[in-house]
Amino acid sequence: MNSVLPIEISLSKKSPPAVWGKSLPEALTSYRLPNQSTYYLGLNRTAHVVARQLFRNQTLAWINHFLTGGKPYNCFVKSKERCIIFYYVMQGSIEYRNRMQHIAAARGNINLLPAIDHEFLIRENSELFFLFIPVEMLNGYKHTFPVISPLLSWTNEQDLVALNERDIQDDGRVNQLIAQLVLAGVVMGEDQSNMLVEKLIIAALDQLFPFFSEIWMPSNYKAAVQVARSVILTHLHEGRLPSLEGLSRMVGMNTRKLETIFKQYCNTSMLDFYHEARMEAIYRALHDRNKCLRDIADGFNYEDYSTFSAAVKRKWGRGPRDLRNGLFMLQNSC
Repeated sequence: MNSVLPIEISLSKKSPPAVWGKSLPEALTSYRLPNQSTYYLGLNRTAHVVARQLFRNQTLAWINHFLTGGKPYNCFVKSKERCIIFYYVMQGSIEYRNRMQHIAAARGNINLLPAIDHEFLIRENSELFFLFIPVEMLNGYKHTFPVISPLLSWTNEQDLVALNERDIQDDGRVNQLIAQLVLAGVVMGEDQSNMLVEKLIIAALDQLFPFFSEIWMPSNYKAAVQVARSVILTHLHEGRLPSLEGLSRMVGMNTRKLETIFKQYCNTSMLDFYHEARMEAIYRALHDRNKCLRDIADGFNYEDYSTFSAAVKRKWGRGPRDLRNGLFMLQNSC
């Protein structure tokens, strides 16, 4: 059963990987997905791990849930593929380390880890959410978040314990999205699941990588830019950028000042940032073989398909159908 999942979990560096099964304890049956892509690992009767498959557009991602009882649990996590682990501490606390560094994380903390070979200590009565994201999937966000590009080319020799130098306290967005993903008893369609994962990755990257330039400016300017960018990212499926007046009221700053400092920090205007992020989101959506092109156009609130097609061709030099066919050929050649 281990060959199905992209990760291995061991009790020690020298012990063989634990074997996953399909039978969940009665107390955890609410974590099972109806399509049966749910796997379970019981570890020394003190910890439980539930793995579930998500996201079928470009490649598979997995979520893992670590749950501990009255005792802490220690294990080693290793990826069999080039994946990034996004984690969120739902309750309790954890510690993780590699040969060079040691980090402690508390409830509400988030970060990204290179899934090479990490040791985890999950404290008693804790719950940890893992999202295993293939590197090629995260590459689809590198224009919206340019700072992640060099981070995705790490090597085993770098001894990175985390891709961000410090954990970030979630502002509530990640918590809400994870609650929807793991809500007990709720069966969601593939489109809904894909959209939640998309929103979760954007919310995580937006918080972990503020994307500011090296120039110094007052902290209230940074906060204003961060709020503006976060709001823009929630409107990628809308037909237009949020109004500058609305953004200005939200951050307590006049429109001209907000436009000026946004461009200074992000090296692009708010309108250009919106269009770039929106087109990259469309590019990711084109990987979904099961969704027709007109549905994708509707999902991004285009008035008609011809307008959508022209926008895609203007950005990528190819129409949606040709671009999608090229993506599939590229995937099949890998």
